[in-house]
Amino acid sequence: MSQMPGTVKSTRALLLVVGAGNIVAALWLVMAAATLQTGAMGQLIVGLLLLVALPFGTLAAAAIVIAAKFTTGGHRIRKGAVVVGSLLIVVALIIDSTAISAKLFNGTWVVAVVAGALVIVLSTRQDTRDWFDRPRP
Repeated sequence: MSQMPGTVKSTRALLLVVGAGNIVAALWLVMAAATLQTGAMGQLIVGLLLLVALPFGTLAAAAIVIAAKFTTGGHRIRKGAVVVGSLLIVVALIIDSTAISAKLFNGTWVVAVVAGALVIVLSTRQDTRDWFDRPRP
């Protein structure tokens, strides 16, 4: 197998989109923290915004690094993609439960759940397994 199968290409592209989306979310939170006026509770809120931005940045870095390793990586890269998809679903559901309790529901978590599920499904397909288990030169 010398050419990357379509499911692997799709998973790679989806991981790059997920990484870009998480970079945007992390930068949005960091910019909100940077422009916040520090007052009585300002420093605490800045700290919380930066703390919330951390998982988005970490997930973005993991998704982009794993997507970059798709051409040369082995079965651990495929398992890493499954982990990123699972984390994406978990983070989206946590954000959803927080948004519903604050009555700020906007439905963007559905996109993250679908993307995470697609990454998991595409990463566990047989042709994807065959691609990552192929002999390397």
